[in-house]
Amino acid sequence: MRSAFVLLFFVAAAALAACGGGASSSLPVTDTPTSTSARPSAALTLHFPAPSTASSARSPRYLSQNTTSVTITITAVNGVAPSPAIPPTTIAVAPGQGSCTAVVSGGFSCTATVGAVAGNDTFLIQAYDSSGTLLSSGSFTVAVNPTGTTTVTTPLVLGGVSASTSLVAPSPGPQSDGSALTTSGTWVPPADGTPRTLTISVVAKDASGNIIVGPLATPIPIALTDPSGGTLSESIVPSANASGATITAVPTTVTLTYSGAAFYSAASPAPGTLALGSGSGAPTIAIAPLQVTPSTSLANATVGTPFTVTATEANATTLTFTATAASSGGTFEAACPGATPPPSGATTLSCTTSSGSVAFNVAPTGLGTGGSLAISDANGVDIKQPFDVTPRSGGGITVPPHTIREFPDLSVANATGLSVGPNGNHIWFGGSNGSMHSFSPANCALSPTSCISNEALLPGTSHYPVNFASYQGLLWYTDASANGIFNLAPSSACSGTTPVTCTVTTSLSAGSSVTGDFVISNSGFMLFSTQIAEYYSYSPISQSWTTVSEPNQPVQAALGPNGNAFLTERPTGSVAALGEITSPGSPSTDFSYNSLTFCATTGQLADPYNDLSGLATGSDGNLWVVEATSRKVDVLSTVGTTPCVVAQYSLPAPIGTATIPNVYSVVDGPDGNIWITDPPNNSIDRITPSGAVTAISIPTGSANPYDIIVGPDGNLWFTEYNAPNIGEIVLQ
Repeated sequence: MRSAFVLLFFVAAAALAACGGGASSSLPVTDTPTSTSARPSAALTLHFPAPSTASSARSPRYLSQNTTSVTITITAVNGVAPSPAIPPTTIAVAPGQGSCTAVVSGGFSCTATVGAVAGNDTFLIQAYDSSGTLLSSGSFTVAVNPTGTTTVTTPLVLGGVSASTSLVAPSPGPQSDGSALTTSGTWVPPADGTPRTLTISVVAKDASGNIIVGPLATPIPIALTDPSGGTLSESIVPSANASGATITAVPTTVTLTYSGAAFYSAASPAPGTLALGSGSGAPTIAIAPLQVTPSTSLANATVGTPFTVTATEANATTLTFTATAASSGGTFEAACPGATPPPSGATTLSCTTSSGSVAFNVAPTGLGTGGSLAISDANGVDIKQPFDVTPRSGGGITVPPHTIREFPDLSVANATGLSVGPNGNHIWFGGSNGSMHSFSPANCALSPTSCISNEALLPGTSHYPVNFASYQGLLWYTDASANGIFNLAPSSACSGTTPVTCTVTTSLSAGSSVTGDFVISNSGFMLFSTQIAEYYSYSPISQSWTTVSEPNQPVQAALGPNGNAFLTERPTGSVAALGEITSPGSPSTDFSYNSLTFCATTGQLADPYNDLSGLATGSDGNLWVVEATSRKVDVLSTVGTTPCVVAQYSLPAPIGTATIPNVYSVVDGPDGNIWITDPPNNSIDRITPSGAVTAISIPTGSANPYDIIVGPDGNLWFTEYNAPNIGEIVLQ
């Protein structure tokens, strides 16, 4: 006997009805009977099992014990329907009745002799219960002799007619792979980039309640709904039991696979589904991953700068999410929606939601060396993301102890923007020759002359990747030649470890050159300045872009100290502007630069009539903005409704003239100071919070530094636009 979860198939065997004789395997000539000839016939013996005493889950039987009648129909002769049609033959099935034997050990048999036609006859066998409901059916073809009775010895396997389908899944609760199955039949895997599977047994029963084992006369359709496209798949074991999107035989299992990639594509989270069977009663498994999206990279969290981490799960009704921060030093604080991070200590808290999403407000408020932030749901599913808070200190008017190194990449032309990749280990950068490159800082420490050798080619010929950002596990970049914003497709083999042609997905196309940069806003949106009179915002839930018209032309973007996105903008007429985006999808609030005043006095900025360039939030909680023409750096407070000027400092006098592009990029360094690329001075400049300015010269002359970031190793990394080098500053 099989267990209650094994499926039963029905088998009918046609055996000898009399001694001797057998069916020929060759095709007889079709007869044309005369009035005096004996019309051919076929004799079939049907075997029925003894009733089961253990359970309704039986080993394979010839026919269901609930069968009360069998209908035999010739549906084809030599592959063609008989004309005229031959009426079907129906026999009653009961022990000791008609041609049926009395009950003996192993069941009983019934013999049916039906009229036939000489040739290759196809017989349809249909078994019914006492209510006339079809239990099983199947067809087989036999060579019928021109005269006399052909005894049929061909075995026949009947397919069970499924009246109901059910799923046998693992027990509800946390699973060994970190996913969970709820009591309502929802599978919740974490969206952390790791593929996970759920194996389900398929159970089918006939109208009499017997479990089917074997072929199915009515195959069970499989419908897989994947709102995100490409993150869900299913497979059937054994594969011989399936044809396309249907299950043709049982027992079988269905393995549901989730890729671990970003899942939700609707404005409000929608689950995926796996349905077996059709109609409203079809059993289903819902798939609702736990997806956690930080509004800023946790690889180098900034002390005192708040951000959000959003946990999203479809079908979540009054579901509790828990955030836990484990740190090896310092504090990492969080608060539920509606509250800013607390002034001290809270590292574990629970937030209740009725909408499927909750946004934790998070801020590192002390120095530390790292740890992890874990978001968990009520089902025991959690996602852990590492964070690092590097010690920061100000000060000094001398050049800090440092080492500056350059790493060549002879295959790149005009190195542009760079970013830490989605895996947190590689740095990516682009060039005007249409390729992207990546390298591991650890490899550069081991092999300084050959560490940058991984080239990622883009399809086609017209490409110019300029700016980069990692977001939701993807590498995003702008392409000035293709006029669009793109990302590497999740299925791409473009991992940053070997040269490969990357698969890209067009996310947004623009009508003119797209060269501006990215910023991850505090509300969980990615913003992109275009250097045309508009900007783009990207929603992590809907996975769609919104184009927003702007009164000015954005140049560079940064996350401000108040959590809003700020833009430096080319002037309308002769006046530069600073834009603030308080709500992604809305035009920025623009502040004319010639109207900004010092916070402590009424004096205005001395040089408001020049282009603005890079900007960044400093460890002092202010916004640092570069005036490109006058070579000054303004420190702005964003407290209140209008920014005001805290201080203004001058960059060192240039030693030459930089070639276009003349870009000043700004980053808050690992030491708590502001670091700026200075193309005319061919240097990387450092400004302390108190305004002490020093310059670190680049060894290669006229290198034209372009972009600068803090790498995964905690050092400063920059691109050299005019030289085939990537530079690194290591602070001691």
